Amino acid sequence: MVQVLDAGYGYGFVVGLGAAFAFIMIFVTRVLTRYMGEVQDSEHFSTASRSIKSGLISSAVVSSWCWPGTLLSSCVYTYRYGVAGGYWYGISGISHSMLFTLIALQMKRKATGAHTIVEIVRARFGKAAHCVYLFYSCGTNAIIASMLLLGCSQAFAHISDIHIVACAFLFPTSVAAYTMLGGLKSTFLSDWIHTVIIYLVIICSLLVCYGSSNLIGSTGKMWDLLQEVSKTHPSGGHEGSYLTFSNKGLVMLAWSQIMSGWATVFADPSYGQKAIAAKPLSTISGYVIGSLCWFIIPWSFGLGTALAALALTNNPVSLTYPKTIPTEEVNMGMPLLYGLYAIMGKSGAAAGILVLFMSCTSSLSAELVSFSSVMTYDVYRAYIKPDANGKQLVRVSHFFVAVFALFVAGLTVMFNYIGITISWILTFIGIVLGAAPVGITLTLFWPRMSRHCFYWALPLGSFTGLGCWLGACKHFYGEINKNNLSLVNSTIIANFSTFGATLLYCIVISYLKPDYSSLENLQDKFTVGDDATAKEKKLMQLDEETKAKLDAVFKWTSIGVFGLWASFTFLLPFPMYGQKYIMSKAFFKGWIVVSIIWLFIAFFYITFYPIYESRDAILEFYRKVTGKEKSQVELFYGEELRQDSPDEFLKSTEIEETKEKGDRSSE
Repeated sequence: MVQVLDAGYGYGFVVGLGAAFAFIMIFVTRVLTRYMGEVQDSEHFSTASRSIKSGLISSAVVSSWCWPGTLLSSCVYTYRYGVAGGYWYGISGISHSMLFTLIALQMKRKATGAHTIVEIVRARFGKAAHCVYLFYSCGTNAIIASMLLLGCSQAFAHISDIHIVACAFLFPTSVAAYTMLGGLKSTFLSDWIHTVIIYLVIICSLLVCYGSSNLIGSTGKMWDLLQEVSKTHPSGGHEGSYLTFSNKGLVMLAWSQIMSGWATVFADPSYGQKAIAAKPLSTISGYVIGSLCWFIIPWSFGLGTALAALALTNNPVSLTYPKTIPTEEVNMGMPLLYGLYAIMGKSGAAAGILVLFMSCTSSLSAELVSFSSVMTYDVYRAYIKPDANGKQLVRVSHFFVAVFALFVAGLTVMFNYIGITISWILTFIGIVLGAAPVGITLTLFWPRMSRHCFYWALPLGSFTGLGCWLGACKHFYGEINKNNLSLVNSTIIANFSTFGATLLYCIVISYLKPDYSSLENLQDKFTVGDDATAKEKKLMQLDEETKAKLDAVFKWTSIGVFGLWASFTFLLPFPMYGQKYIMSKAFFKGWIVVSIIWLFIAFFYITFYPIYESRDAILEFYRKVTGKEKSQVELFYGEELRQDSPDEFLKSTEIEETKEKGDRSSE
């Protein structure tokens, strides 16, 4: 084990930066409440009042998929397989986030008033089906949250002198603090800030690696070094090269990851939460552009870090010289940190853990909000206290944020001590929970879908995948153990089996035992909190004009999304795979240049477009802070503010909006 940073770095990030960021987000939340009238009622906490525009949705999509596991695993792929590794990992992610656009759009068309994606199942199929899907959703939520915390904690503990248990419990503490006060809106703001910082670190790594580094410094030198290392430590690709897409093991691993990843997006309630928070017409551009902006992160980050670690294997600057990085450390994602250290020294390793810190805290915030929303609306209000008022809903949401933060920390520690890594979890989650994406997709799109599918098809699909997993492991590797279960032949068969079997079972059961539950009357089955404003109540219903626009663009959106996905997944990589093409020096230079240009475009869009979209609100905020215009609370109370002013202001706003609506109706 190599520790290149001392404990000061580790605790400085986890405690110092964590506390500072929590304080900033809490301060921002308070300021928005005072000057902009953003009161933390039950609707605002869980759905951000369904008012988020496309720019912030895009940054949230990038952040949601930008787990520590994403950054670490994409670098693992690049280190093991070369230039094609990060690209194929990107494909495994963009497949899900891009196609989830259609799920998000359908949620807006059919279930605008939902508070969680799980609530839609109850609205259509009733309690029993809802309880089954609740198990899958909460299971996905817990495993994903613990996985992203595990990847970050292991990396921190490995690269700096900090105990992994301390990491596991300190990380969620600061995140839970600002999430409890700011709700989903604070998650969107933290997503934006964190994503901008991640882009900046990736840009720096690429510019140093291919520009100013005296070890590499150009695409031509990188190409030469990769040619040399392929002779001493060949890859499994064509002629042992790291400059080719022709690698059967990589393609199988990527497709195993694609099938496993359906559960990590479609069954994760945090993705549905962001769709619920979006303005209806912002959903399409938010998810599509966000997916394209995310895709470049795993593609380019590996090129500037893991590829550097690989190219410098035979250089004494490598932390593992003259050997490659041990398999155990590769599985932890260490190529990212070792590569940054090789080209930038300690500052590079510090930048690496900064990126991991940012990706962990923003993603964890989304998971905390989504879990608390599910427990609040799908457990507490659904089965414990159906008549709960708004204050009770907010109180319960706060409680479950804290409880889930502690639970995830404990689960992370358990995973660590039984020897589980993020790579293992990524292969496992689709096998056990991969039936859920089939269930929710058919619920939203197939009128004939039967509630009996949730009782039988989903559990049978999971058991089928588990059986195939164990059988494939025994057949191909002779012995069933933890390591063999994570190998590609075991996982690819199991992931395809879970998904395919569940789909088959759903079709058969739906025809044998149809119930024809309506997909068209869901809007009226969602209950708004009694503390919601008139505007929030209005946004729970889709007006005819907006519905017509969404219906008009759905077909073309579907064609566009599938076209983009097919282009990235099939049209670009497979011709190079079939031709066994090894990149020339000129082609490799073009590959790097295109990735850098794409990265800068994504960075400028994610950084500045949300600001441009919010220019009116920013100007209004500036005028209120500088006293040129009275704040919302001051408008109601005058110059003297009381402690309970936010709640009173909320009620007054609803009265005024209702009165205005009545006046317009009488006219």
